[in-house]
Amino acid sequence: MEVATIRIQKPAICAEPFKVSLSLTPELMGLEPDSPIASEHELKLCKTAEGTNLTGIFSTLDNEEPSMEGWITHKMQCLPVYNTQYLKMKEHYLRSAKPPRRVKPLNHIVKNYKPVSSHAHNKDDCKRKDGPKMLSKDNIMDLLFQAFEKHQYYTLKDLQFITKQSVFVLKAILKDIGDYNKDPAHKKMWELKEEYRHY
Repeated sequence: MEVATIRIQKPAICAEPFKVSLSLTPELMGLEPDSPIASEHELKLCKTAEGTNLTGIFSTLDNEEPSMEGWITHKMQCLPVYNTQYLKMKEHYLRSAKPPRRVKPLNHIVKNYKPVSSHAHNKDDCKRKDGPKMLSKDNIMDLLFQAFEKHQYYTLKDLQFITKQSVFVLKAILKDIGDYNKDPAHKKMWELKEEYRHY
């Protein structure tokens, strides 16, 4: 079954990149009509930075030895086109994720709490004023790995907020386990080195 069509539009100016779009076929869209998805997507080309290892493409057929097909020289990001269909899809998923509001009658007296002199957020502020505690390298690495399990890219400021450690300590550890991105798509952001990745 034909699932999609890719269109490559030549730019008017040679310096600009090619415009690549991906359109899903009506046959594919009709497989799950109750779960709408965006049919129009834009593929943005990102040239790999110099000095990075190239990824090869191999193919196998009927248990034969793998044959070399080519190299990956560009990275593409698939982004949905912001149109009415995309907005309907977002609205559908937001409504399905949000539980409906219900009125619940109370059969007992609601307890009223007395005012307190020191609230929890005031105590947290006092702890912050005392300054962050210096953690060991293993504990900081555990926090960094947990953060990178949630997201692929982080800025140094975000990692400092998560770990509550100084910039100098973080940079020293990130140089061992991470790569500093210079790609336009994720410029000035950190990601894990290939040997530490699980995605």
